[in-house]
Amino acid sequence: MDHAAAEISDPEDLALWALHCYCPNAKRTPHDVVADGNNGRVLYAARHGAPRDRLDVSDAQLSQLLEFRLLEHDGEWVRTTFPVLGSRETVPLRAALRRLAIPLVDAVEKSVHDIAVELQRRGIGHSLYAMVFGYALDLVLWRQLRAEDAVPDTALTTERPWWNGAFWAIHPPRTGSSGTNFYRFAGDLTLVTVWSDETLSRLDTFAATPGTAEALRDHRVSSVTDSEGHGWRLQLDDGRSAIPLVGVGDVLDELATAVAAPVSAFLMSRASEEAHRYVPTDDRAVATVVISHELIWEITEQLIARGACTRAPHGDDLTGLLFLMEGWNS
Repeated sequence: MDHAAAEISDPEDLALWALHCYCPNAKRTPHDVVADGNNGRVLYAARHGAPRDRLDVSDAQLSQLLEFRLLEHDGEWVRTTFPVLGSRETVPLRAALRRLAIPLVDAVEKSVHDIAVELQRRGIGHSLYAMVFGYALDLVLWRQLRAEDAVPDTALTTERPWWNGAFWAIHPPRTGSSGTNFYRFAGDLTLVTVWSDETLSRLDTFAATPGTAEALRDHRVSSVTDSEGHGWRLQLDDGRSAIPLVGVGDVLDELATAVAAPVSAFLMSRASEEAHRYVPTDDRAVATVVISHELIWEITEQLIARGACTRAPHGDDLTGLLFLMEGWNS
């Protein structure tokens, strides 16, 4: 066992772990269900399978956990359905990906530089993190993996009416990780926010503020104030947009595709087998999602360490965490 993993104590309640869901079409993700009552403890106890009578679970709880496809049962034997990566799996997985990411960072660094140059030309260098992590690695990459059927289907079905895709628990949590949220407006326009735990609430507030969609379309509007009184820059002093607009096949999309391509090729190759050993699931598509998330965070951290990518904006001005898309279908 890895000595670092041996020093980490994993909570016996999955509600205290980091929970992730690759389920962009979800009506309701499983996070709240795991956190409800003692469900997190039940799911931890059943991660390798357990007799029903040894679990502190009521009939109502069991029904809900089965409905959300978080548990499965065979007679009186109950088992958690999703991957649970404790420190014994997570520590060596991240160590392996730290090493495996180095040649990938070498391969994408020039394209990241080209994105930086294009953004500087537009006067929006503040958007580099959003374009590299949020667009290239957390959006275009998934588009490439879906095209090769390398990740699970996320369409809702009668059997899976709440969410579909991949869900997993991991400990210890990765500090400083980011994600992307999508807000689809009428007229084929989508606002994307690149969030962290620190910025999620403010970004959600901006997207939900009445009039945001109209302001983003109106080139005469230079700034807006959200419902909590925070100001958001929409235009630069010279009148150009402060928020990148990306369309399929345009310059930024082509550069982002060049960043994502070596990463998707790695994930679909035998070179990724070492990482698969640490993900406890027989579903390769689900394992690919878990590995992909850890990998894109690792690649981004290494790009920042090399000075090729900026850190995520924080503080009062969060405009750099936004971008717009048109003509794009998830």
